[in-house]
Amino acid sequence: MKNKIQKSYTFEGLGFPIHLTNVPMVEVRGEYILDIDFNKLQKAALLHLCHKKKPLTGNEVKFIRIYLSLNTSAFGSLFGYSHSAILKWENQGDDIARIAPTAEVYLRLYILKFLQRDALDFKELYNEIRIPELAKYLKPSRDYAYSPICINARKELAA
Repeated sequence: MKNKIQKSYTFEGLGFPIHLTNVPMVEVRGEYILDIDFNKLQKAALLHLCHKKKPLTGNEVKFIRIYLSLNTSAFGSLFGYSHSAILKWENQGDDIARIAPTAEVYLRLYILKFLQRDALDFKELYNEIRIPELAKYLKPSRDYAYSPICINARKELAA
């Protein structure tokens, strides 16, 4: 078996693009495939979504909901929204979900709690997120360009 490190790789297996860097690859039957821990990838993606500077997209919200093993009604009730509101967010696909900024901050904090992160992580997230910055994306605009989260595979996903 041959191994290599690929400098850059776009992974779309979670429903939205993730830019991976320094990706371990292994040759299987003449083809190179990812040699990473996919459970770690999911957790790393959740953590990176918490710290994302721009609002969450519909596909990212759907990934979060599915990772938490919740249906749309249960997920919505966590944040005071209806099942139909959650579907509306998720149906945005790779566009901004258009969640109220305060609800989005609460969602990100909920993810940290779910991942059992410590108080320092909460403080860091609180200092990073700017509600006015999230709110400016609620108005329809052509200025928004989707940029995937970036994960260093060698550091964060080693099998």
